[in-house]
Amino acid sequence: MSDFNENWQLVGTPDPATPQVQPNQSPFQPAPQAAQPVQPVQTAQPVQTAQAVPVQSQPVPQAPVQGYPANNPQVGAPAGMPVYGQPIAQQAVPAYQQPLSSPAMPAYQQAPVYGQPMPNAYGYSPVQQTYQQVNYATERQRNLDECGKLINHFSPKVDVYQAYEKCNADIRKFSKTSNAPLIWGIIVSVFSLVFVYEFFSSHSDESKLANGIIAGVLLLFGAGLITLFIIKKKRHAKKIEELYEQQKDLSGQLRIIYNGYSNCPLGPEFTDPRILFKIQSLLIQGRCVTIATAVSSMLAFHNTYQMVTNAKATFEAETSARYDGTPAFFNAVRYLDLR
Repeated sequence: MSDFNENWQLVGTPDPATPQVQPNQSPFQPAPQAAQPVQPVQTAQPVQTAQAVPVQSQPVPQAPVQGYPANNPQVGAPAGMPVYGQPIAQQAVPAYQQPLSSPAMPAYQQAPVYGQPMPNAYGYSPVQQTYQQVNYATERQRNLDECGKLINHFSPKVDVYQAYEKCNADIRKFSKTSNAPLIWGIIVSVFSLVFVYEFFSSHSDESKLANGIIAGVLLLFGAGLITLFIIKKKRHAKKIEELYEQQKDLSGQLRIIYNGYSNCPLGPEFTDPRILFKIQSLLIQGRCVTIATAVSSMLAFHNTYQMVTNAKATFEAETSARYDGTPAFFNAVRYLDLR
């Protein structure tokens, strides 16, 4: 084995694993090696592009997903619950769970916007407001013209309407015969029986004379009241028969007058000239736009509509029974307080 002496010279048997130091070579530099023979350089071969081989995709078998059946009562999953491994079906959201949609705010409740015209109180723009005013004015004028035609047709016959109303008033008057004379006649006659009893029970001639006179006067007075009631009843019955004939005749005339106006926009009970002048007044004042709204405004006070409807039904039922099923002409003027 090699080693170094005190002068740092290598002595001993060289170690085969330790390289020998050559002359003029530092122990820290590697020994030069013999030159290797140069190999010839081979020319590079052209690279061939690999062709893509089409690969056929095969479906990958998937194991069936085990889960709760949707409608299997044995497993315990109720119908309608989501099933594991299956997509969740979209269900309709109830109305009370949906977000509130803000309603359209009217223009009169919206804040003013700088640079834009202010809307009017009804929520219309100035252009729309002008259009509405034109429509109202046109419709009002058209109804005024129609009302003028109605007045020109029915007002010359106002005397027929007034005579018909007077006839109906007389019928109502004579139909209500007072029973007061009959009642007082019966009372006086019964009271006279007391004096008749006193006349026969009295033993004095003076008492008999006095009781006889009083009983006679009371009997005559009571009989007179009863007779007056009977005579009045007969006269009223005769008068009513005459009024019924007059009512039938006037009703026929009013029917002819009403049918003479083709396509009348009003019912026969509202064709009295006094009602037509009131409708015209409402249209001129601008309180109503159409004839229909004018009539509705006249019937809107104090349950007038219900009163007119009931009176018409009662009147037509009574007159139909009297005139062989043909009702008389009904006029609503007295229920509208236009007399």
